[in-house]
Amino acid sequence: MDDDRADKPMNGQDHKMADGEKTEKFRRMIGILRIAVVVLCIVVIALIVAFALVATQLQTKLDSKTESCPSNGNDINLAPPEVVPPFHDLTRDEISAIKEFLYGQPDLNLVHPEAIGTNTSYIYTMELNVPNKAVTLNHLDKGRAAPSREAKVYVFRGDKPAPYVEEFVVGPLPNPVYKNNEETRSFLYRPLTTPELTAAITILTHTVHNTIGNVITESYGGSLMDCEDNCVGFKMISTMSPMSSGEMMARKMWFWLHPDVEFFITHSYDFLVLMDLTSNNWDEYAIDKIFYGGQKFDSLEDLKNAYEFGSVEKTRMSYPLNDRELFSSMNRRGNLFPEKPLPPPREFEPMGKRYSINGRHIKYMNWDFDVRMSTISGPQLFDIRYNNERIVYELSLQDIAVFYSADSPAVRFADYVDSVALIGSRIRSLVPGADCPTHSTFLSADHVVEFSEEPFRVEHAFCVFEHNTGKPLRRHLSSSGGTNKFYEGMADIVFTVRTIATVINYDYVFDFTFHQNGAVEVTAISTGYIITTKRFSPEDKYGFRLREQTIGNIHHHMFHFKADMDIHGTKNRFETIEIKPVKVDNTLWSSKDGARYAQTEMVRQQVQKENRAALKYNFDNPKYLTFYNDEVKSEFGVPRAYRLLHKGMSKQLVEEGSGQEPSISWARYQLAVTKYKEEEKRSSSMYAIWDAADPVVDFRKFVDDEVIYDEDQVVWVTMGVHHIPHMEDFPVTPTVGLDLSFYLLPYNYFDEDPAMGSSDAIRVEPRHQMKLNRGLKVFRYGVPENAQCIPQATSYDKDVDANPNIVFDTPSEFDSI
Repeated sequence: MDDDRADKPMNGQDHKMADGEKTEKFRRMIGILRIAVVVLCIVVIALIVAFALVATQLQTKLDSKTESCPSNGNDINLAPPEVVPPFHDLTRDEISAIKEFLYGQPDLNLVHPEAIGTNTSYIYTMELNVPNKAVTLNHLDKGRAAPSREAKVYVFRGDKPAPYVEEFVVGPLPNPVYKNNEETRSFLYRPLTTPELTAAITILTHTVHNTIGNVITESYGGSLMDCEDNCVGFKMISTMSPMSSGEMMARKMWFWLHPDVEFFITHSYDFLVLMDLTSNNWDEYAIDKIFYGGQKFDSLEDLKNAYEFGSVEKTRMSYPLNDRELFSSMNRRGNLFPEKPLPPPREFEPMGKRYSINGRHIKYMNWDFDVRMSTISGPQLFDIRYNNERIVYELSLQDIAVFYSADSPAVRFADYVDSVALIGSRIRSLVPGADCPTHSTFLSADHVVEFSEEPFRVEHAFCVFEHNTGKPLRRHLSSSGGTNKFYEGMADIVFTVRTIATVINYDYVFDFTFHQNGAVEVTAISTGYIITTKRFSPEDKYGFRLREQTIGNIHHHMFHFKADMDIHGTKNRFETIEIKPVKVDNTLWSSKDGARYAQTEMVRQQVQKENRAALKYNFDNPKYLTFYNDEVKSEFGVPRAYRLLHKGMSKQLVEEGSGQEPSISWARYQLAVTKYKEEEKRSSSMYAIWDAADPVVDFRKFVDDEVIYDEDQVVWVTMGVHHIPHMEDFPVTPTVGLDLSFYLLPYNYFDEDPAMGSSDAIRVEPRHQMKLNRGLKVFRYGVPENAQCIPQATSYDKDVDANPNIVFDTPSEFDSI
């Protein structure tokens, strides 16, 4: 039957049965496929999970390797070496030994800091006595004995019948047995001192309050004593030098009245007092003159009478509201930005620091040098070498001067020479993330100051850091047709030594920057608070009116630096290469009869004497300034020189020889070259704000007719900027546009750019010069392309909270002035 049925055609019922079987088979297939899909999905999910786990483990391993960037801590040792090198600042142990030695000298009769007064003998300050250069070079270059370590000590002899300042050298350290080279200076010329200013302000405050307290309150809405929120005080001074007053044997200072707000100096009152501080006994201090309401008075009683009888225009000023919106406050305010407080970009060191420090000796790439802080004059760098060849023996700040102009007597005579305030001791804590990059290394400095027995330590006196300037040091892209397509470039990655001096209201940023091509850059920048005067119509020619009763006074910032150039030794020449306009015969190349063509040529000129090397720059006569040893030349006979490029020039406009100008006679020249002399180590002194009649250090005497040809040469560089304040200088002057600099640039010194050896370069070449579609090769010279790590977290906020002295050092009475 089955066979018969099989051979017969199917009827309709049979078709239905067949379709059913097919449907069932299809359903079974669908089911199987669904199961397969589910299984496949499970497998895929499992694989994804597995990959995720593997990736997480790999990332965990990577993260564990990059938790923080390496610090290279073993390469940074800031402690003094066991054998202290010649340029290292006095150590704390050496300072203690010097004090013990001096306190034991009966002829000095020294009192300790807690007992100092204007009529006592005490140690004012001391610092390293920089050793003799010839002896030091014999030690550094020939392995001979190191020079003796010594200290230069300054003692005030106020207990003498005729007081004076005594300077002498103490040594050898660390166990001193002698003091010699004694010199005496005028007691009237001494720098500002704690006991003097404390006594003067105390006397002045009580006397003014008791005599004309009502005048102060009615005029300014505040009080000198018995005040709470509306306190006023004498917070600023300017000296009245003998050359300004005409009294050669007098020591006088102007004291300015200000409100006790942030920041007082931009709130100008017209109450100024000139005090006579000539005596070494503070009870003999006396008020000499008073300025109020645009008028001069000889005594407080004269002012009181004029005020009561209406013969002086009475001042009426509201006491400023000391809140965060006050224009002189540096609290954040105004149009706030960005919308979200996102952190700014930060640099990091992905494989650790590329420099080392041992004590105060620094090595970076091909550079090495020593750094120190002079208490009196500020930052100094010594023995600067590239590839172990000395280029500069000393590179240092000498002084800062700021000369103001005004109708107000206090600001008129505000001709500051900042060594009077001991510039080095005014260099205070640098803040990471604002003053310096967060990855900086910070160096401390110890100072001997009159008000402390122990050395006064500034923890963050220097910061040193490597920095990508964001500019190429060099680059070229050759993309023209042919077989020489390439790109090669290198970022200008530099090493910087930075310090910042705050001298009452102004802040000065000093950078010493080392480029990988053998160039050294020195920069000075001004910021901080401007000095203002109360507005009277005579003040209008000295500045703009910036607030209702405030004038921002014109002033001139000046900086003096020393660069002791030793190019291939100490026998150097100073050569100028003048760029001179000429007209040359052009008849060969022109159809015009007698044709001439204007261009420039270089004229080399040896400068043989000091008085010919003191330059007042003439912009009509541009020139290169080069220094070299004539015995060291290239194979083509060209001197291997260094060039000084001056980009911070300004002209000192005060008449030579008048007022305080002789104290800063160095400012007459944008540059001067002199023969090295041990007795001409510094171009200024801490007495310079007083001594214009007879400068203790007279730079005019540095410049004579002495031969400098093939001699050990010192270059003195003056930089400056005139500042006419404007409203955007509130609350403080921004640094933008105020940077001044000079460069020491290799000039035929190397056969080619020495930075060609740096692995910081990047080169790109086609794999095939004529077939770019084959791709490009990038050369990084062994430097990992994607080196990464987590920058080390800063503990600064916690550190300063636990130790406020990192930022706000132990105050003295002097620091309140």
